Amino acid sequence: MTTTPKSPLRYAEDRDAALEIIAASYRGPLKYAKAVLERWPHAHAIVAIAEGQPAAAEIYYLVELAKPTCVHYYIAVAPHHRRRGIATQLVKTVEQLCGAPVHMATTTLDNQAATALFTKLGYTPYQWREIPRHARETLLKATCGYDDDILLIKGAHPTEAARHTPEVETLWRETCYKPYIGL
Repeated sequence: MTTTPKSPLRYAEDRDAALEIIAASYRGPLKYAKAVLERWPHAHAIVAIAEGQPAAAEIYYLVELAKPTCVHYYIAVAPHHRRRGIATQLVKTVEQLCGAPVHMATTTLDNQAATALFTKLGYTPYQWREIPRHARETLLKATCGYDDDILLIKGAHPTEAARHTPEVETLWRETCYKPYIGL
């Protein structure tokens, strides 16, 4: 059962607090999260504050595909704040902040919480293998979703959203490829 926070959430742009919350929730290194925040001018880190303390965080960015697209890159809720609807409110807030007609997130098959969250908010899940190769390659670069199995998308079908632009190539090279090879 989901309960609501005792007091309304406040939001703040806070890179360090966001990275701290995300680091506590993810097994892998945060080099990609840091790279997008350092190297992509359209990237942001927002923290949801509940009861006076950071409760959840999201790193997101805008990229130009067929239409402006908001990528929900990392999202995490501190363990003692889970099951209270904070992730739902955070994603809705980021959707408003982005103002983009298309929204995307990626996740693994075993992350049922993320799939359920985004599906509840109107996103359609696609396994990468279901997406035609050209569209898949563009969307993988736009999301750096190589370690994930599922694309969740709202506002367009993957084949409609996938337009390879110079911006996609720059985003991929700077925030996905270079961190991967250690540059």
